[in-house]
Amino acid sequence: MKDAEGCGRPLQAAPTFCIAEMKMPELCIAILAGGKSRRMGFNKALIEIDGRPVIQLLSERARRLSDEVIVCSDEAASFGFLGLPVVGDAPPGHGPLGGLHSALLFTRRQLVLLVACDLPRANERLWRDLLSFAADHDAVIPKTSDGLTHPLCALYRRTCLPSIERNISRNNNKVTDIFRGSRLKVRWLEGTEAHFHDSDFDNLNTPEDLSRFTAGPRQQ
Repeated sequence: MKDAEGCGRPLQAAPTFCIAEMKMPELCIAILAGGKSRRMGFNKALIEIDGRPVIQLLSERARRLSDEVIVCSDEAASFGFLGLPVVGDAPPGHGPLGGLHSALLFTRRQLVLLVACDLPRANERLWRDLLSFAADHDAVIPKTSDGLTHPLCALYRRTCLPSIERNISRNNNKVTDIFRGSRLKVRWLEGTEAHFHDSDFDNLNTPEDLSRFTAGPRQQ
């Protein structure tokens, strides 16, 4: 499991809907698939799990939650099979922060759920937990029992955009640094307050990670 990175004050009150059942009308889900996968040796997003690419599994789970799901990547040709919009970074070269920036520019919705493509256990239960804490926060970022935060599987409100653009202009690409010197309100959410597990954030960075994952239980 790896430390990732990470956004609070809303433009308006959170939309009213049934968190446990409905799709979220103000939510865009952005799957990050722009990494170089150097340690894995091949494109992590296309790792097959039970015969399907991990990014396809994530996109199917995401579609249960929102009717706007996008892929953040500069490799549109690699993901055409998903039938989803593929949004490149502009400007390029800013890593996951650039992906979040592009997602917020692409969508007109107030909330973006950012999901890294190498998190095969990320699931609807976890994402609904994040959404249930969205009111009155600019971001909801999960925190596991080891103290690590996971901003690449987190919820961001459009109010984060000015801080993101400020940091991109300074070439400061650490996602959680967008909160420094800002008035953004972040909810750091622990599993004990919600229903997620540390294992929901198991990622696939190396062949060893993949071996451990394939030896363990599957996410439905």
